[in-house]
Amino acid sequence: MEFLFDDETFSFETLRTAGFALYGGAGKIVLFGYSLGGYLVARAAAFEHRVAALILDDGIHDFHAAFAGNLPPFIGSWIEQGRDDVAVPVLTMLTTVSTQLRWGLRNGRWVFGASSFADLIRKARDYTLDGVAHQITAPTLIMDPENDRFLKGQPQLVHKALASADATLVTLTGADGAGEHTHAGALGQAHPVMFDWLDTTLTR
Repeated sequence: MEFLFDDETFSFETLRTAGFALYGGAGKIVLFGYSLGGYLVARAAAFEHRVAALILDDGIHDFHAAFAGNLPPFIGSWIEQGRDDVAVPVLTMLTTVSTQLRWGLRNGRWVFGASSFADLIRKARDYTLDGVAHQITAPTLIMDPENDRFLKGQPQLVHKALASADATLVTLTGADGAGEHTHAGALGQAHPVMFDWLDTTLTR
């Protein structure tokens, strides 16, 4: 199944079909988004206000900016100009020397249903909270790994954009071993933060 930038059309219909209670009490629903899921569940919560709480690990405001920001600027310019004939061969060449980029582009083509690497970069432009972030009203925990190479600065942008929600930004550090993307290898540090926050938030 491909990702949908307008994830709200899918998420809650799935919950209803599965028989989840979307109303108060013991049936409170908390949405947790991991990596790109940090964008997807935030987008869903912008249109579904029965969400009791939201955890974004990490917070993503503009996925295109984060993705394209890891590429040489001239490639982004070629893609904007429709110069796929030069952009795609260069991206393909770069995948032979960077495992990180190879995984990101190949996996991205698959999950986004993109026809090429350049098409993937263009499709990523739809994945933004710009214009909808103010509609999120659920209490939100935004996780920020100090040394995240992929989404640096995005959690702070989400925190600033959530004008209608009680938003908490928590930065976990490299000194504690929890500074990498989604706190890889340090969930023992991240999970207590999340569950302590939930315990406080859901009992208010």
